[in-house]
Amino acid sequence: MIQLGLSLLGISSLWGVSVVMILAGIIQLLTPSQTPSGRTPFFLIGTSGILIGLILVPSAVYALLRLTGRRPARLLPTPRWLRPSLLIFLLPLVLLAGWWVSQQGALGEVALPFFHILAIGIPVLWLAHLAIRDLPTGSPQRAWGALGSGSVLSPALILIMELGVMLGGVAAVSVWISGNADALGELTTLGQQLERAQQTGFTPEMLVHLLAPYLRDPRVIFAAFAFGAVIVPLIEEALKPLGVWFLAGSHLTPEEGFTAGVLCGAGYALIESLLLSSNGGTEWVSLAFARIGTGVVHILASGLTGWALASAWAEGRYLRLAAAYLGAVLIHGLWNGLTVLMVAAGLSQVLGESVEQPLAKAGEFAPYGLVALAVLGLGALIWANWRLRGGLRAADDVV
Repeated sequence: MIQLGLSLLGISSLWGVSVVMILAGIIQLLTPSQTPSGRTPFFLIGTSGILIGLILVPSAVYALLRLTGRRPARLLPTPRWLRPSLLIFLLPLVLLAGWWVSQQGALGEVALPFFHILAIGIPVLWLAHLAIRDLPTGSPQRAWGALGSGSVLSPALILIMELGVMLGGVAAVSVWISGNADALGELTTLGQQLERAQQTGFTPEMLVHLLAPYLRDPRVIFAAFAFGAVIVPLIEEALKPLGVWFLAGSHLTPEEGFTAGVLCGAGYALIESLLLSSNGGTEWVSLAFARIGTGVVHILASGLTGWALASAWAEGRYLRLAAAYLGAVLIHGLWNGLTVLMVAAGLSQVLGESVEQPLAKAGEFAPYGLVALAVLGLGALIWANWRLRGGLRAADDVV
């Protein structure tokens, strides 16, 4: 009943917001003064919401079938051409076609969402397939429920918690500023400068120039690093495998816990990548391609936590659970930390800082670290699948 209710609520909410976004995009498309860069995100976000809503439909259907006493034994078979191992070879063509379409004006803005969904969805599907191939996924209701919870419920709760932490940080800084006359004066001056800049014509370059003293402040950089590389992973790795937590008491095997965690991570990677690469423009291809590495991190970390949760429930291995959770946080934190370093180094160059600074030099190597982490994560997914399948074969031989 809970799964059915949450699925229906998610479907109605997502599709309602998606219709509003698409209508807003159409209105802006009919307004000559609007630039393509301002219209495209409406179409990309709207169609992404429709896709996530569609993912929740099987979860609702299987939950309803169970409530009516019908339990399908397995998922419907898929045609051979839909197999992820074959679809991944279409990704370069999808990215190329999406880039070409994005250059075709109004028609391209309407067509790009199709390629956007494929460019993000194919890698996530392929990674999940590599991780759970020939492993037990449980009932169709369980599999679609895990995917749906990772796509909608976990992101919603994570967003609420992260916003709460950010608001708490803002409140703490506000209290400190109120008791510091110099800081209060600087903040007042900044507000006046921003107001004048808005009246005379606001540009991104002007904003960067005004904020430069704060962006250079080591305390600001440290706060961004602490939030992105520590707090965010701690929150997300606890809530991403929420679909596995719902299965407590279901006598999950470690293999089933792993596959449920993988599906939760795949759902989360899908919605996050769809939204964070939805600005369109010339950088769309690079953003869509870069999200593959993020998908590896999310799927691996959630699969690891799901496996550890099932091991703890079935075998009482709670020390393993703690170690797996910290491992997932470490993987995620390392990815986010390298990303923060890369962004900070880019800002340092924009602000005219010397590239000899340690931060800028660290940022130069960050992309290589991200690539290495993605490759190692992909290898870990393949190894985990091989190891768990080997354990199943050994158990079958004993029986």
